[in-house]
Amino acid sequence: METGMRKGRSAWVRRMLWLLWLLWLPMVCSCGKAVTVTEIDIIPEPVFEVKKEGTYTLNRNIAIATSGLGQNSPTAKYIMNSLRHARMRPSLVSLSEESDIELIVNDTANPELGEEGYLLEIRPNGISLSANTEQGLFYAFQSLVQIIPPDVEEHRYRSIVLPACTILDYPRFAWRGAHLDMTRNPFPVKFIKRYLDLMARYKLNYFHWVLPDSSALAGDSIADTTDIYYYSDAEKADVADYAMSLGITVVPGSGTDILWDDEGEALSPLTTEEGCYVAARTSLQAGIKAARAGKRVVMCPEEFCRLDSYQADPRYQPCGSGATTTLAKAYLFDPAPQGTNKYVEPNIVGGQCLLRTDSIPSQAHAEYLLLPRLLATSECLWSPRQNKDWNRFRKKVELQKANLGARGYSYCEGSFTPLFHATLIDKQTANIAISTEVPNTYIFYTTDGSTPTRNSQIYVGPVNLTRGTHLKILPVYKNLERDSVYEYIIK
Repeated sequence: METGMRKGRSAWVRRMLWLLWLLWLPMVCSCGKAVTVTEIDIIPEPVFEVKKEGTYTLNRNIAIATSGLGQNSPTAKYIMNSLRHARMRPSLVSLSEESDIELIVNDTANPELGEEGYLLEIRPNGISLSANTEQGLFYAFQSLVQIIPPDVEEHRYRSIVLPACTILDYPRFAWRGAHLDMTRNPFPVKFIKRYLDLMARYKLNYFHWVLPDSSALAGDSIADTTDIYYYSDAEKADVADYAMSLGITVVPGSGTDILWDDEGEALSPLTTEEGCYVAARTSLQAGIKAARAGKRVVMCPEEFCRLDSYQADPRYQPCGSGATTTLAKAYLFDPAPQGTNKYVEPNIVGGQCLLRTDSIPSQAHAEYLLLPRLLATSECLWSPRQNKDWNRFRKKVELQKANLGARGYSYCEGSFTPLFHATLIDKQTANIAISTEVPNTYIFYTTDGSTPTRNSQIYVGPVNLTRGTHLKILPVYKNLERDSVYEYIIK
């Protein structure tokens, strides 16, 4: 009898466990949240972009079909791994099967796309990425991942509803570079790979890597230079291989590289293979002068491109070098400004940003100085001049910050120094418009000389002030008081 009772209890337990499983299973399957994307905010800004009627829903299980692309190709492997990092479950299927994403290397080249361009289409029946080359397909995927929610690597979404759209895109300049000078203060290979990941995400393709060099230390006044770290051949090869998998060319350099002198006259090749000359520590005009002389030039004037400089008010920023280069200033960079002679412009092959680690104490600090200004370099070198828009760009940067934070990158929120535009109304009065570099910053102000607080007048639009007024401003962003009070006398 006891045996029968035990059997009865066991059956009851099994039934209860089965019931609990049936109740729990729907909750497991529906874990995560659904999200609907309404805007397309890609950095760098594409050549052509249009939203269409309809949507397509991506679930966690993503079927991928390829054409002209082997499943073991670097691009296919990169895309599969990236989707896994985004908490999705990708699988490869044949073209004859139903798929969520098609990856297509064109059988017949589309001349409009060139070597690095792509076509991205989100339709109600699926997503298509196509290009003439694997590199173009790689860039198409970088644009796609910027359309999905920026915190996708941090949160597990049940479904993502994407807007139907067509994007046709290709770069303005062939050389879209990022420089890293580690002559005095090298960082580990892990940091360099994180740097390369950033370059790939924003479609930069040349890594100018300046390494420690024994001859560079001759006559060095810095004490104990014997502790300078040198990369092994294996580490250099590892970096080069990793860069290649991202479509990035490593351009080696050393501390003895001769660049431009102050007059912009002394030139030396950046690489023999590329036959290009780098125009660093000089003005745009000096670089254009070289291009006019028939030299193929990579432009990187410090005024816009030096990213180890301060990017906001130095009084409230960690250490930097040289002058202040805000995000807004970096976004003004144009290697071939409007009005450049049409015969000279072909000799300007592109540009690059500059980062020297001499005065940078840590890898997190280096990332903080790079970001978000690296994004400005990206858009300045890829996007057509007429597609650049500062207000749109700074809004896109806010979305990218969420993704950068989710991926563990350190970044600067931006400059909160007030930007003024004054228009004289009469001899005694001026109309004052105030803004900041960072969207959604609240500006509290006083005009009586008192210190502003969050209870002071809030700026909602241009105000008329008498000349001689003592204006004080307190910026507040994300519910935090930024910097301190800024003071101005209206003149």
